[in-house]
This record gives sequence, C-alpha cells and structure tokens, in this order.
Amino acid sequence: MTSPSPKLRALAVAAVLSAALALPIGAAAAAQSPDTSEPTRGESLGAPTEAPVTENAPLAPEVIRHPTIPQASGGTTAEEPTKGEEEIAEAKTEQEADEAAERAGEEAGTDKAAPTFQIPALSASTCAAAAVPPVLIPIYQRASAQYGLGSQGPAILAGINAVETGFGTNLGPSSAGAEGWMQFMPSTWATYGVDANGDGIADPNNPEDAIFAAARYLSAAGMPTDTYGAIYAYNHADWYVSEVLADAGCYAAEVGDAAFTQAGLTPQIEVLRCDPATEWRKQIPAEYLEAFEGAAARYELGKRGVWAMAAIARLESNFGRGMSKQELEETGPLGLEASEWKQYRVDGDDDGHIEHADIFDSAATLAREIWSKGSLEAGVFAHNQAEWYVQEVLEEAEQIEGGCKASTVQWRVAPLAAETTVQGAEAVLQPNGLAAAPTSAPPAVKAAIAAANSIATTPYVWGGGHASFYSYGYDCSGAVSFALYSAGLLDTPLTSGSLESYGEPGPGKWITIYANATHTYVVIAGLRWDTVGDAHGTGPRWHAEPPYPAGFVVRHPAGY
Repeated sequence: MTSPSPKLRALAVAAVLSAALALPIGAAAAAQSPDTSEPTRGESLGAPTEAPVTENAPLAPEVIRHPTIPQASGGTTAEEPTKGEEEIAEAKTEQEADEAAERAGEEAGTDKAAPTFQIPALSASTCAAAAVPPVLIPIYQRASAQYGLGSQGPAILAGINAVETGFGTNLGPSSAGAEGWMQFMPSTWATYGVDANGDGIADPNNPEDAIFAAARYLSAAGMPTDTYGAIYAYNHADWYVSEVLADAGCYAAEVGDAAFTQAGLTPQIEVLRCDPATEWRKQIPAEYLEAFEGAAARYELGKRGVWAMAAIARLESNFGRGMSKQELEETGPLGLEASEWKQYRVDGDDDGHIEHADIFDSAATLAREIWSKGSLEAGVFAHNQAEWYVQEVLEEAEQIEGGCKASTVQWRVAPLAAETTVQGAEAVLQPNGLAAAPTSAPPAVKAAIAAANSIATTPYVWGGGHASFYSYGYDCSGAVSFALYSAGLLDTPLTSGSLESYGEPGPGKWITIYANATHTYVVIAGLRWDTVGDAHGTGPRWHAEPPYPAGFVVRHPAGY
C-alpha cells in the first residue's frame, strides 16, 4: 500500500491522538489497536504505482522504514495505518478527509472518561511525519533540564517520542513487550520509571512519567557527553539512531535548540577486526568472519560474540559447506528456525532484502536474538534449547578465539562512487542504477552526480539527511540537499519548502530543482534524482523518465 500524504496523515494522527488523549492517560492504551506485525523485506522494494507524488507517498508499495528490534529501553512499533487513517487516505477531497478524521476521533473516544490531557491537532512538518504537539514541548524541556541532558535533550526526547509511538498514537505493546509513550520494556521501567506528575503512580502510559523516565535513562546511558551512544542504548540499531537524530534535527527549532545541526552529532560506530586462532584461519571464510564482526559490533556482543557465532556456523553447516542449497535457503548457514527468522530477522548488509542463505543477514539475525536475551549463554540457549549445545558452542568458541582489535569510526555513507563519464551533454543512467556524468559538465555538476551515486542505494527515511548530511537513509529534500552540498552549492540541509526559494527562478543549464511544500526532486544533466519508487526501490534513485513539473516551483543554482 502507499502511505497517506502528509496532509491526510496529519489529519489522521490529529484525530486519533486527540481522541486517545482526551481520556485519562492510563486508559489511553486500551484505546489503541496495537500492530505487532513486522514488515516483509525478503523481496525487492516494489514497482511503480499511480499514487500522488508527495513527501510521504512514494510511488511504490509500502517500504520498510522501522524494523522492529528488541531494545534495552524502548522499541519502535510497526507503522501500519489505523482504520481511520485508511479512510482518510482514501478520501477524494479534503472535506471528505476532514469528515473521516472526525469519525475516527468519535470512534476512538466513544464511552470514555472526561479529558485530562489534551493535545491540539498536529500540523504537518516539512521534514518529519508531524510537527511536535506544542503541549509536549515544555515536558521535553523540563525532563531534559531535570536530568541534565544538555541543549540537545528536548529535541532528542521529541525525536524518540516520534519514532517510538508517533507522539502517543501507538502505545503498543510492541511485539517485544515494550509499552507506553516512550516504549519501555517492563524490566527497564521498573528501574527507570518516574512519577513525574505527582499522582503517586509511575505510569508508562502517562506522557509526563514516560518522557521523564526516558530522560533519566538517557542520562544514565551517557547524555549529554555521548548523545549517540545514549540513543543507541535506548534501541540497539544504527538505523534507529539515524531516525531519531533526523527527527530531532527537524524538531530542534520547535523545542528550543536551533543550533542542533551544528552540534557535531556524527555517530561513532564500533568496529571489530578479528583474527581467529592459527589453525582456524583457513577454515573460516573471509565473508563469514566479516559478517560475525559486523553483527557482534552492531549488537554489542564483543569478541566472544564473534567466536561464538563462528562456532555455531561450524556446528550447524561447517560454514555453509555442509548444507544443500535448499537447506541454506530455508535455515541459513547458522541453522535458524522459521520462528527465529520471523521474530528477529535483520537485513544485515542493508541491501533491501533478507535472504536466509546470506551470511550477513543470518549473522545479524542471530546476533539480534542473542542480544535480546541479555547474555551470550542465554542467547545461544534460545537458539538451540539444549545445555549440551551451549556447552559445545562455548568450548569450540574458545578454540577458535584469536585476537580482536576494537575501534570506532564516524558513521557516514559510502565514499563517493568512482566517477564515470560519457560523451555528450547529458548524464546516462547505467544498468547498475548509477549515473555517468557527461565529460563536458562543470566539476560541480560532476561532484553532485558522484555524491548522488554514493547514496543511490540507501532507503527512504522521512527526515533523513536533515540532522546531518550523512545519514542511513534520506527523504526527498535530504537527498537533493546532499547532492547540492557535495557540489559546493549548499551549506545546510534544506526542506522542500525552503527549496522553493533556493537559488534563482526558472530551469538551469545543468541543474534544475522542482520543489513544493511536500516534495522536491532535481534534474542533473538530464537525469531525474528523486525518492519516488520504481522497480529499484523507494529512496534516492536516478530516473531516466522526464520531470513532472505541474505544481512545482522551478529553481536552479546560480550559474548552473
């Protein structure tokens, strides 16, 4: 399905949110319809559809944005639309949408208690799903001040609230058991829960209690000195940190920190480089060792996790050599059962697919399962419920164990793709989905094309590319901003609305920007750089098809 447009989605969120919060907060959770389903990522991201082109309506079937991952503190819930949102999305006019939103609000509030906490209708945001509900802003600010999160604290709390529950519109519980406004696991709430509103109850379904508890957790996890690490502790996934930072950057001005994007929050990612014991070096394929290193770092399993996964791979399939093609496709080389794939699946190499036979997907999925159990031993036992198996894995891991070096690196997109040029005045879309720049193009144009090539396989992430130019994924204006920035034509990421007044009016010789309040794309040397979906997926991609200028302001960088 395609997602509702920002206008319609904002109406749906406003209706459901206002109704759900027009009753005692403790009862609001009962009014939710939790969706614990996980998205399917085993296939390519889809083919074109006829949906309108807007910031949150890519022209493709539904795209994965929030994989559900168990977490130390909170966990995102799936973003399936409610019945009310679907009715609004199907509306033909804004009047029909308003009526559908009103019905959704009435249904959510039927036979409920009198209001105790009201949130006004949410307006759409230019770089995220919805603007911050104003009534929540002072709560973020007080909670941040109470626990010393620094100037970034309110925006980070707002970003987490947006990603976790859409500002309280989906209180869960999630498939992992997380619940409430900030999606705390019960055990974590028992440690960090706060009675912030003074009613005598620490309630995760109360926004004040939950937001203050989240601030307390972030403080314990290292904020403000290690903002990235604190967010990562909240939910152990790099994509999650990227989403929170992107939303936080979008919300910063609203909650009181306009300098957020200059705050230097470039993520730091742990990297493990390991050498097995001498007698094992030829037995473990290089790609397997790389997959174990990446998965163990991603889920904080350390070097013991590397060697344990190596032992499991040897026991289950002799590193893929002892399984048939069919067996590898069914369980993967680590012997994961169907239930494990269903609950913990991870796209370990971020290629948009989850394939059981892929060692990177298999290793990340197993690492996620182990991490979710709290210890290496418990995770291995969950994989195979036999004490002898755990013992054998740990003993063999000790035999395989060599040395590991741990370091951290700045998390950024891949280096700029190698420049490929073609004769003529226009860029050419190559079979691999990248663009070859025309030899006659100015250096800035070639740089913009090379930069776009470097993120041409990243996913669509609403708000991506706004907290930092370097992101796990990008939205339309983030992708356009990245190309312009790399060409030296932009200093700060701009929203779609801001790009309406960027540069000079009219089409350019080399670069033409098409922008309106909800969507933007750019044509560079004849190729369209856009986030709408096609057979190659939804996200920043090159398109050979011509622009669709109706309804867009047309601008170009001065001189280009």
